[in-house]
Amino acid sequence: MAAFTVKQLLYALSPTILARTFIKSGRLSALVILLAALALQVYDPPFLANFRDRVFDLYQQSKPRIAPPERPVAVIDIDEKSLLALGQWPWPRSYLARLVENATRSGAVVIGFDMLFAESDRLSPDHMARNIEGLSGNAQSEIAKLPSFDDMFARAISQSRVVLGISVSPDWRGANNYGLDRIPSFAVLGDNPKPHLTHYPALIGNIAKLDAAAAGRGMVSLDQDFDGIIRRIPLASRVHDKVIPSLALDMLRVATGRNVIIQANDHGITGFKVAGTLVPTDTRGRIWVKYAEYDPSLYVSAVDVINGTVDPKKLAGRLILVGTSATGLKDLRASPLTSNLPGVEMHLQLLENILTQSYLFRPDFIALFEWAGTLATGLALILLVPLVGARATLGLLLFIASVAISSSIYLFISRSVLIDVSYTVTVSTLIYITLVYSNYLGTEQERTRIRTAFAHYLAPELVKRLSASPDSLVLGGEEKEMTFMFCDVREFTVISEGYKHDPQGLTHLINRFLTPMTGEILGHKGTIDKYMGDAIMAFWNAPLDNPDHPKDAVDAALEMIKKLAALNQELEAEARRDGRPFKQLRIGLGLNTGVCIVGNLGSLQRFDYSVLGDPVNLASRLEGQTKEYGFSIILGESTASAVMDYALIELDLIAVKGKQEAVKIYGLLGDPAHRDNPDFMAADAGIRDFLTLYRSRDWDAALLKIEEVGALNPKLEKYAKLYRERIIVFKEDPPPADWDGVFRAVSK
Repeated sequence: MAAFTVKQLLYALSPTILARTFIKSGRLSALVILLAALALQVYDPPFLANFRDRVFDLYQQSKPRIAPPERPVAVIDIDEKSLLALGQWPWPRSYLARLVENATRSGAVVIGFDMLFAESDRLSPDHMARNIEGLSGNAQSEIAKLPSFDDMFARAISQSRVVLGISVSPDWRGANNYGLDRIPSFAVLGDNPKPHLTHYPALIGNIAKLDAAAAGRGMVSLDQDFDGIIRRIPLASRVHDKVIPSLALDMLRVATGRNVIIQANDHGITGFKVAGTLVPTDTRGRIWVKYAEYDPSLYVSAVDVINGTVDPKKLAGRLILVGTSATGLKDLRASPLTSNLPGVEMHLQLLENILTQSYLFRPDFIALFEWAGTLATGLALILLVPLVGARATLGLLLFIASVAISSSIYLFISRSVLIDVSYTVTVSTLIYITLVYSNYLGTEQERTRIRTAFAHYLAPELVKRLSASPDSLVLGGEEKEMTFMFCDVREFTVISEGYKHDPQGLTHLINRFLTPMTGEILGHKGTIDKYMGDAIMAFWNAPLDNPDHPKDAVDAALEMIKKLAALNQELEAEARRDGRPFKQLRIGLGLNTGVCIVGNLGSLQRFDYSVLGDPVNLASRLEGQTKEYGFSIILGESTASAVMDYALIELDLIAVKGKQEAVKIYGLLGDPAHRDNPDFMAADAGIRDFLTLYRSRDWDAALLKIEEVGALNPKLEKYAKLYRERIIVFKEDPPPADWDGVFRAVSK
């Protein structure tokens, strides 16, 4: 039986029989359709892209973005009501000056104008004096002396945070390139992004006095698709060698006070970092906008703002866009949800997408994934339909279509990912119909053999996928000598109370503190283990070996103190400028060296690369003792013994809370060069003499000596006070005869 089966298989798989079966089964026709469909999918003509976009529109229409309860953006609208009250557009820019002043007074974070001011105000007195015929020389002179409306507008802009609109132009004729040299440069992470940005030969900007007064300038140009709908908005474009930010992007830059970073690789742009948050884009720097329903309550009539009658709550704490919904001004656009929307609505939606991180995702590799899906589905049908029959493969087709469609819908709803399966389903259906209605030959045995061969073909790939798990992701660790650091902010609760009505301000302060501290740790070859609110835990000598780990840790601690001093100067200057009280940031640093377990620690469900051992706990306790001894940096004996050439002062022999064994602890005051400082030498000698008297129980002499030490430097007063109080207690209640000079701490 086995020999007969092999003979049949060899006959069925002969080239002649296979070719005849391939043609008669309709596979050739189906393969031609598949290859043509794949080529069309690669070429992606406009009608096909438009069809795909229409499918994505249906997704958005069925499940629009749910806007947050507190909307972060509002629009000051030049609407029909405003035009009726104030006259036709353009208005005198004195009106716009009042608009900016009143919006700023109401608490607007940033004001962005979705419009251009490429010419001087023709309604300004200095222009009108020249344009009105028949005026006497004196009348012209008097009118010309009146304040310029452009000057008034510029002054209002300079006293607020305003981003003016600019427009990129596909034609250099008629463009003015105003403000091009004032656009700030972008930082770049990775490859050069400029070749991937859409290039324009010129831009149209704002007159010099307005542009110079503005905090930023951003592109108001919008790219519409084949059918006139705006689905993707570029975050930046390029004019010559200058990167031009969009209006939304520059408003966020001004609002956060942080530079924007473009992140790119050799395939194109991957995103823009705004205040440390990555905003992913396609390779050309565009965002797929996820639209929420149009909400007219976000639109505030411009006349109400200019007249000062608007409710400040509608503007306070929000990013403000100034645009128009008036039909006569012809700034109407179409979105996947609604046609004839105000153009400023697109900028509003884009800002909300970025602020709430709710944009749509369509990475460029998705097109390859879709192409592969069409190929795999088509090939599966071409191979399987003749083998297993029309009924079984109809179920397969329905299964593939239902899984593809439901997966696409699920990914859109849960992950905001856009995957087009309509083309794959359409091509698969066409291939299925071709195969079913074609005359094909073959027996059930042949179909079974081919199906079996196909199954064997897939088996290695399946094994490969199931076995592709990293061996390193297992629980366990290794024993290593390491140096550990704990850093904590002193009196952080008091500082936090000052921000109880401004949690974002407290978050910003913590980030400003942690960033330079982390930079010094990483710059000195350290590893951040974790952040605990305002505290940092770090270690050295893992995962990479570092024989100088105690020295690197100590150097990092000294630099952290310097960075903190610089940060305090900045904070004090800001507090003085804003007229608010200043609370200095102070930190304690505890360092200890010892042998611990380092590796993947945790549970089978989740683990972290961390450390475990008694030296870690001691480092934490030493950090807690900094507030008791008045030294910013305290080292354990093991760490100090590795850096004895540094400016160290022995502080005490102490058993920290929770431990019976005593250790010598040292205060770190500086690097080796600081050891030659006369003040340090005097303090070091004085404390050495004091500890000798103290440990020999010569309380009176020790008390006199510690007074001398406290008088040497104000920074030693807390240390002197600590020992003074301890000696007073010992004089009244002397320690036992076998006292070894160890102080047992009762607090962490």
